[in-house]
Amino acid sequence: MASIDLSTSPWLIRIFDRVPLSLLVIGMLIAIAHFFLITLLGWVLSPTLAGEFLDWGSGYGLASDIVHSILVGYMMAAGYYGLREAVRDFLSLRPALSCDDIEFDLHLAYLRHVPRVPLYVFSALGVVWGFSTPLLETSWTGMNPPPLGSALMTLRQIEEILFVFFIFRMLALELVMAFFFASVARRFARIELLDLQQVRPFSQRALRGVLVLMMFLAILSFLLVFDDNPTNSMAGVISISLAAVTFFLIPLIPLQRRIQTEKLGELTRIRTAIRRESELRITGDEGWAPRADLMLYEQRIEKVSTWTFNTPTVVRFALYVSLGIGSWLGAAFVERWLGTLLGS
Repeated sequence: MASIDLSTSPWLIRIFDRVPLSLLVIGMLIAIAHFFLITLLGWVLSPTLAGEFLDWGSGYGLASDIVHSILVGYMMAAGYYGLREAVRDFLSLRPALSCDDIEFDLHLAYLRHVPRVPLYVFSALGVVWGFSTPLLETSWTGMNPPPLGSALMTLRQIEEILFVFFIFRMLALELVMAFFFASVARRFARIELLDLQQVRPFSQRALRGVLVLMMFLAILSFLLVFDDNPTNSMAGVISISLAAVTFFLIPLIPLQRRIQTEKLGELTRIRTAIRRESELRITGDEGWAPRADLMLYEQRIEKVSTWTFNTPTVVRFALYVSLGIGSWLGAAFVERWLGTLLGS
């Protein structure tokens, strides 16, 4: 598989190109580094916090930190994977685009570079969210939230900032790529009604966004086993699932509208030709074309779907969504079973 040049992308993506290891290995190393960083901060900020990381019986602190670290590694790897595959999808669309080579290269450079403003805005929102959440949450067992500036509150805020920062950054990348392909579909997609196979990469791109979010949801589901507030968990499941459906539709709706417009225009031309042929036939003009050919062509155009979905696309979408939601249902069952077993 040919390598993809991402040398102008954000540095959190470029590191995957500069380290001669597989995507999975780099993600695992990032997760390990994140876990040890949080553990080290706990030891440095307060001697009493170290036990929370090492003692499984003190709650779900250690298990939660492990899952959060895995998710941080996953989100960084997912950002690189998403951009790399988006570039490949765009390159595969070249025969289906009406733009010239110069304009195509400009859009390719734009995609590789990734507009920084959405990343900065979402990253800032993630920092604010991560800083504020520990101050407002009600999950502090048996006590009010520690005061701002205390060791425990500082550690929790650092954990939340590092976690939410990468969530918002992943969402920003997926959103940028979804709107990029939506713009390309709206402006440059060359629609051949009897050969929509050439615009299938738009559907592939949409499915990749769903896969990234559903994999995130599947890993996140492990937290439900240790979560004593399932209402918040289910709110997260619903939010991420809606985001996945949104990211799936964003690049496909403009394409669907283009196909619909082309289909209506072609049917109008065919029916106009049929009416003209009928008039010539009635008047006895010998120059009329065989009407059966036009009617057969009209039937073929009428059967063309205005969506680029096919059965495999729908099946893959359903499988990806079931991967995320099914993981949460399974985790809820395990949590209920453990609660019954332990009598809690």
